[in-house]
Amino acid sequence: MDAGPPPLPPRGHTLRALLEAAGNAAMHHFGRGDPRRKPDGSWLTDADLAAEAVLLDAIRHHWPEDTILSEERGLIPGRPDARWVVDPLDGTSAFTEGLAHWGPTVARLVTEGVNERVDFGGLWLPRLQEHYHVEGGQGWFNGRALAPMDRNDIPRVLYLPSAFHRHFNVDFVGKARCLGGTAAHLALVARGSALAAIVAPGWSIWDTAAGLALIEAVGGRALRLPQQGLGPAPLDPFRDTGAAFIAGEARAVAELASEGRVAPISTGAVHG
Repeated sequence: MDAGPPPLPPRGHTLRALLEAAGNAAMHHFGRGDPRRKPDGSWLTDADLAAEAVLLDAIRHHWPEDTILSEERGLIPGRPDARWVVDPLDGTSAFTEGLAHWGPTVARLVTEGVNERVDFGGLWLPRLQEHYHVEGGQGWFNGRALAPMDRNDIPRVLYLPSAFHRHFNVDFVGKARCLGGTAAHLALVARGSALAAIVAPGWSIWDTAAGLALIEAVGGRALRLPQQGLGPAPLDPFRDTGAAFIAGEARAVAELASEGRVAPISTGAVHG
């Protein structure tokens, strides 16, 4: 007898509560004009710091021995074989612009031998009340198990970074959209809202850990984009940190990662 889709596991409920609390802390600052630039040029707001404080306190309460690596606070040392990667507000630009696809995302990583993997992780989008969780090779959306990707049911949509058009051309027959943060784009792809998402160079592991695990859980894949004469190759998110990649439905990813489909714009072709 078919047991049906698996329910959200206990750690999923715990993590959802932590993420929702962080999202509430961020929402307290939504619509307020406090953004400032960090040294790397990215945005920082009081919402980032408020959400981070909630997450760090909660993680240290529930998993006191684990290492934590957080975007704003940096490294909090702990056990070497288990670490959290924390982005308290992925999509800060979308947050400051009053959009919806932003929120806290975290993942617990464990080391087995020389390899690291996602133990579990999640994303919460406060304005949309959407929760994503991944654990044990299964993904969930708002408590319901995600089905494997079916190409026939996926809209011909490609999610792109906001400044993609300034640096690249893409040969894609379909719609291109930018909705917000990297984590949201990856989670939405796993849910079947788009065929794939392209992630620009410069990302950190806290941006992608949960989202890439969600895509893998539903049968998708991720490939590094071709560069400097090198063809596409499977993405290792722990060793290829910062490399441009495309992730999503396996065949669509293979097609879009092929030579010439995503091409840098030559310097002479960029105007204004």
